Amino acid sequence: MKRHLLALGLAMVTTAASAQLSVSGGSDITFSGYNGTPATFTGTLNSGTRNGLLDSGLGGALTITFLGKDDAWHTNTLTFGDLVLNNQTTGVGSSYTIDVAAGALDFLFTDTTDGDVAPNGGPSSAYAGYVVTPGSAVAEGNPAFGKYDFILGFNDGHIYDADYDDLVVGISLVPVPEPETYALMLAGLGAVGFMARRRRRQD
Repeated sequence: MKRHLLALGLAMVTTAASAQLSVSGGSDITFSGYNGTPATFTGTLNSGTRNGLLDSGLGGALTITFLGKDDAWHTNTLTFGDLVLNNQTTGVGSSYTIDVAAGALDFLFTDTTDGDVAPNGGPSSAYAGYVVTPGSAVAEGNPAFGKYDFILGFNDGHIYDADYDDLVVGISLVPVPEPETYALMLAGLGAVGFMARRRRRQD
């Protein structure tokens, strides 16, 4: 009985805490020319969701890892709340963790050379845009700085290509458990304690 209660409690905790990043909207897209530093750490990406809306579910701790850029001369930034990554000055492999609230993530890609922007979910200004690719698309054998829920790749305002490798990051979310999760866990622990005391009395 004790084992069953503990297993049930753990299953409920796992289920309640499993809500993570999700993407909706946008449009499916295939692209080519993805190369440079990002390809070293993700393999060659060629498809994803353009300007998909990323949602953090319950919120939690979001880790953002800079995976580099191609050899483009445009200066591009990714702003996540107060965090700003710059494709020219941020070190490849740099990783940052920020707390995010439930709901749509607050980020903005900017081509500071042309002034084009692409916020979460769009719409983009002019030619710029970003693509969201599931982390599962990254080959297991590829050298990387970790596993990611999604890869975000930005294509700046340079109108001669559409490669989405001008600023690339990997993002992962550790969700905040719902309040009910703690209640379930405490109830499960209480039941286990009660059963243990009862068994001691019977012995």
